[in-house]
Amino acid sequence: MEKETYLSYLMESENIKDQDLTDFGIDTVEKTDSGSRKLCIPKDKVEGYKALIREKMTPGFWNEFLNENGIHFIFKLEDGSIKEYTLSPENEQEIDTLCAKLNNEPPEKTANVYKYISDNDFYHDFMREHYKDMIER
Repeated sequence: MEKETYLSYLMESENIKDQDLTDFGIDTVEKTDSGSRKLCIPKDKVEGYKALIREKMTPGFWNEFLNENGIHFIFKLEDGSIKEYTLSPENEQEIDTLCAKLNNEPPEKTANVYKYISDNDFYHDFMREHYKDMIER
């Protein structure tokens, strides 16, 4: 991955069409059997991607996008309200709580959000390379 690119695993996004992504210059690396999309987002396209996520992501879900400088989350709650974070030790517990709630998982599964994110096969190698200390703490 180039330094000027973000990775994102986009799921539960039936309102976001492939053409929406293409129009923003975002590459779909792979589409899973469940319809989730593995994306590479050029740095100069990330603001457009964030706007697209805020507008069209299904309520009750979240999307994360990451590069070596940060892991960013956009949560769209059931009521349509938006919460955004850049993962840090200071907000990790709040992000953990939202991930567990929206995914119907026990908080202990998501407590180390860095590890939780690295369990995604699309992020795994990248996370091990750039966030190993946070995963293994």
